[in-house]
Amino acid sequence: MFIFYFFVFLTQIQLVFSCLSQGVCGNGCYQPAPSSCVQSQCQPGYTCGQYGCAKARAHSALTRKDGLLVEFDNSTLPKHNIFGVAREVSRLDKINSTMYGKLTNPNYLFRQCCENRNLPDVCLTKCHFNSYTKQSLQEMFFKNDPCPIQAAADIQYCAAQGRDHRRCCARNGIQTTLAGDKCMVFCDQRPGKITQLSWDYVPCYDRFENMKRCFYDEIKELAIRHYYPLLEKPEENPEI
Repeated sequence: MFIFYFFVFLTQIQLVFSCLSQGVCGNGCYQPAPSSCVQSQCQPGYTCGQYGCAKARAHSALTRKDGLLVEFDNSTLPKHNIFGVAREVSRLDKINSTMYGKLTNPNYLFRQCCENRNLPDVCLTKCHFNSYTKQSLQEMFFKNDPCPIQAAADIQYCAAQGRDHRRCCARNGIQTTLAGDKCMVFCDQRPGKITQLSWDYVPCYDRFENMKRCFYDEIKELAIRHYYPLLEKPEENPEI
């Protein structure tokens, strides 16, 4: 009985994932409900976002809605460009071990991306690989969670840091469901990648945890490769 109801859930929740890139929908896509937020309803230090009151953050030329890690081989961007906090840090000669630990932690990058996209506090709790689960999506869909299901597209984008993880997904068997290679669409979160989904994609949710593992591992590897050269090293021969 549980399997039946879960299958029914999957056939419905796929509607809100019809556009998993940057939360942007194309023709026929499930459209987010307009925000009913008004500024007077938000507490001090908060402002109206797409999904309700979100913590106000300083705006600058470095503030982008993209993930902190972007495609380093994108010819339209400076090499090794990092948005947000990460880009600011990359200007420093060296970073200490505390900052290095943050910038190489996929959960930290996940959370920063969600904050940059002005997700409300009730959704920020999902911006962690331990709490972003099929169960949490189900709770959001059935409105048993205060985070609106429409925010799932932004959360998915941030989990992947706006990157293409299809190679890892292939190694982890994401395509070994009845949906086959169609499941790869969930692994490619590059900006502007919009796919209209159908019921054929429902089996892909059986590999949700495998997909998350790819996101986590590849983001960590990329962050280490980029930031390790900036890490302050202890002196090899300190004076006594």
